[in-house]
Order: sequence, then structure tokens, then C-alpha cells
Amino acid sequence: MATSRLRVLWSRLGRRYQQLILLLVVVTAACVLSQAWWISRVTSALLPPYPQGQDLRHYRRDRNLKRYLDNIQLLIEPSSSHHSCEGTEEVPLLVLVSSAPSNLDSRQAIRQTWARHVPTFFVMGLDGPDVDEKLVDIYIEAKQYGDMLVYDFADNYQNLTLKTALMLEWSSRRCPQAQALFKTDDDVFVNPWMLGKVVKEHVNSQLIGYKINNSLVHRDEYTKWYLPRWLYPDEVIPEYLSGTGYIINGEYIERILKAAYKVPLINLEDVYLTHIVAKRSLHLTLSHDRRLSPYKPWIRSACSYWSLATAHSLSPDEVISAWSSILPLIKQFKNGDDVCNLFRFLSSYMFLY
Repeated sequence: MATSRLRVLWSRLGRRYQQLILLLVVVTAACVLSQAWWISRVTSALLPPYPQGQDLRHYRRDRNLKRYLDNIQLLIEPSSSHHSCEGTEEVPLLVLVSSAPSNLDSRQAIRQTWARHVPTFFVMGLDGPDVDEKLVDIYIEAKQYGDMLVYDFADNYQNLTLKTALMLEWSSRRCPQAQALFKTDDDVFVNPWMLGKVVKEHVNSQLIGYKINNSLVHRDEYTKWYLPRWLYPDEVIPEYLSGTGYIINGEYIERILKAAYKVPLINLEDVYLTHIVAKRSLHLTLSHDRRLSPYKPWIRSACSYWSLATAHSLSPDEVISAWSSILPLIKQFKNGDDVCNLFRFLSSYMFLY
């Protein structure tokens, strides 16, 4: 009915009016298309650059962790004179820090502060076009401090699974007497006294960290957390421990590594090792402890840092500042005082970001 009326109206219009209407339609369509083209050009220019090392095509060819590790050469490791794992004495806690060759300032901040109180080693690969020149600087640094593990692989976020697996392999082989392994990053501030307290309180736990439940998978390829469906088909990750810092009971390090040899790789190390391998494959328990925080305090007081075992996303200067702020509290802690008892609320969720 409506269509027939439109036909009648159209036929009553003169030819000139029909041509004018058609011209207006064509011009309007052209304007809309040109605007759409302009908007697409502008928005594409505003998109973030494609993340470095985001190419995951090699996982289509091979997702066997063992084969990857067998082809990665250890270039530099701590000398025996600096090696805190030498001998037969038990090591209560071993800390392995994921670092990058260019992050010298972060390593220096850690060396000057919390690493003096717990056995700590930095683990990294190689990156950039001038690898040979950088390797010389890295060798000098490693020789001076004796706390670096340097492997021959591309050091980028998408290879973090390989880096963390290398940590497990090295600690299992060179420090089997470690009762616990703490894996963390070089932008993390650590309170070694609170970290030790966490370990003691979880002496029978298998893995301890900040547990994230029912997390949606990132499908946006412009984020560093991009996880394509062909690597992980589910839309939700039921539970995993934040990769900013988690503890593995020494009894389970080798078991997790051997299980990982049989589980196809994905690019997100915390999801892969703590959820897919530890939880789903080995049925281990992931224990949540909010003191292993993936955030940093909103109110940056001495007590807010003291109440945490870790705080994430700190610059080297912030690490040094946080350390200076808690130093006056150490004597009270060693005397058995309940340090910052009145300020524990500062480490609640509302004061972290």
C-alpha cells in the first residue's frame, strides 16, 4: 500500500524535480561516504602503535615449551662466588626478577633497597638492534654484581612465558634447596619482612599470590594482554595469580615445569603457568593473599607500604622513596612491635590503584 502511494507521488513529480531529488540523494551519499572515510583515517591514526613483539604466528607452528627452552642458550649466570644457592643450606626464599636489558635504573634501585635482604637475581633476554653492544654493557654489569641471568632470546612481553619457564628451570637445576620461589617484575617494590611473613603463614600452600577471578579475555590485538581465540577459546579465565608477583612452594617447582612441557603454550605467562598448568592440569590450589598486591598505594605513607608485601608499577625513584619511608619501622618490627596496627586500613582496596 505504502509502496504504491510512493510510486504515484513519484510519477506526479516533473522530470526536473525527479532529477533534482536523485542528484540530492547522490550528493548526500557521497558526503556520507567521504565523512566515513575521513573518520576512519582519523581514528586509525589515533590507534596505539602495534605492540612490539605481538606477532604470535610462531605459536601456530609450535607450542611445545620444551623445544623452545632447548633452543635458548644461557649466556650469563651468577658466578659461584656470588651464588647464594651454592652449598647445601636451605634457602627460605629465592627471588627471581623479570627484567629487561634497558632497565638498569630499576635494577639499581632494587639492589640498593630490598634485594639486600633476600637472595635476588635478575632474569632477562636480549632486545634492540644493537644487541652486541648492549651485551657488553650487560656483561660488565653482571660481572660487577653477580646477580644476572641472561638468555639468548628476544626479550618482549609476548615471550614472558618463556622467561618465566626459564626461571623455573634454573631454580630447579641450580637452587633445588629453595623452599619457595618468588617470581616478580622489576617495577615492583618488595617489603622483605612482610614477604617473609606471607611465606611463613602459607608454609603448606602450593602457590600464593593475588588471585584474579572470572577475568574476561582480552581480544583486542592492540593490547599487550591480547589472547586470540585460537590460543585460548574460552571467554573467561576462572582464576589465576597476577604475574606481578607470586610464590611457588619449592616442592612444586619441578612438577609445574614438567607438566608445562606437556601443555601447549600461550603468550600470557601468569594465565598459562598458574591457571592452565598449575590449576587445570595439576589441580593445585591457588591461595589468595592481598598483601602480594598488583597495585600501589593511593596514599603513599610508610604504613601503607609496610602493610604490603609488594606494590606494583613503581618507578626506580618511587622504589627508593618507599624503601626510605619504611626503614624507621624495621627496628619496631624486630622488637616484636605490631607495626602500623592503626593504619592497616591503608592497604584496603579503596587505597590501592
